[in-house]
Order: sequence, then C-alpha cells, then structure tokens
Amino acid sequence: MISEKIKVKKISGSGLKFTILKDNQEIARARLYILRNDLHKKPFGLVEDVYVQKGERGKGYGTKIMKAIIEKAKKANCYKLICTSRFSRPEVHHFYGKLGFKKHGYEFRIDFK
Repeated sequence: MISEKIKVKKISGSGLKFTILKDNQEIARARLYILRNDLHKKPFGLVEDVYVQKGERGKGYGTKIMKAIIEKAKKANCYKLICTSRFSRPEVHHFYGKLGFKKHGYEFRIDFK
C-alpha cells in the first residue's frame, strides 16, 4: 500500500483569444495559452480551438491568425509552441507544416462526458 500523499498546488497560466471579424461576425478564431512547467525556465505555448468558418476557408484567414499567434508566442519568450490535430485531418497537418510546425509525438487523451 502506498503511504505517500499527493500534494496539489495551484498554478496559473494565461490565455488569449484571437479573432478575425468580417461584417462584425467572427469568421476565424484561435486560442493561445501560455503555460509553464518545471523542466524549463521559459514558458511554452499551446494553440487550441483553431477554426475558420467553412465558407471562408482557403482565403488566408487561418494563416493570418496562426502567424499572429506564432509572433505572440515568440514575444512571450516561449521555448516551444504546440498544436494538436486529429489523424483524420491531413489538410490541417499540411497547413501546420506550411507554418513551420513539425510532427513531434502523439497526443494522448481521455474524453469525459
């Protein structure tokens, strides 16, 4: 039987939502979370919720918003920037590759209902 106790300490991070509006309607969005860990002195960035409305895809909005996120992560002194994508989205993988992202590992997750 394990007798050690798990200590929980609150940590903080910050998040930014990037949006592109057209006619006062959001047509593209993405979020950048700036987080820290104990392995590095510098923070890292996590990109989440990248989305461009279907009728607006292919017009450069995704590239524009991701380039803004990349620049913000650099200015925040991040040592890396992470984004994830499902295996079933090769067009998204190509998009990230054109921006300079490289396949690095696997994402493991548990979905809660």
